[in-house]
Amino acid sequence: MKRRLKREAKTAARFGLVGCVATAAHLTIAAILSALWPALSEFVVNLCGFLVAFQISLIGHRRLTFRRRGKARRFFTLALLGFVLNNGVLAMLLASTRVSGFWAIGIATLTVPVITYVGSRLWAFREHHR
Repeated sequence: MKRRLKREAKTAARFGLVGCVATAAHLTIAAILSALWPALSEFVVNLCGFLVAFQISLIGHRRLTFRRRGKARRFFTLALLGFVLNNGVLAMLLASTRVSGFWAIGIATLTVPVITYVGSRLWAFREHHR
């Protein structure tokens, strides 16, 4: 049991590392696009950041976090659901607070990682015992 918990903690730490890199890429793209084209919709900016971050996440989780190929379609489905949640939070922030632009995107982006980890671990990159 102790060995399994230790292994899970290491997997979660690797997931966090990959997630931090992907999130940093997402937010960097958002910051650049927001600065260059301030009139661009936050949702378009967020989508561009998501598309870059998804690629980083998929490669990072395959090679570092779970060290197995996993199911790209399942991971994309999970990432897309996370993106929908992200946009729901973004829409709520834009509609009900004074937060907008890059800051709204940042807050929305940071709400999803725990859900994505659980889904990735239990579904997209699940170990198949034979």
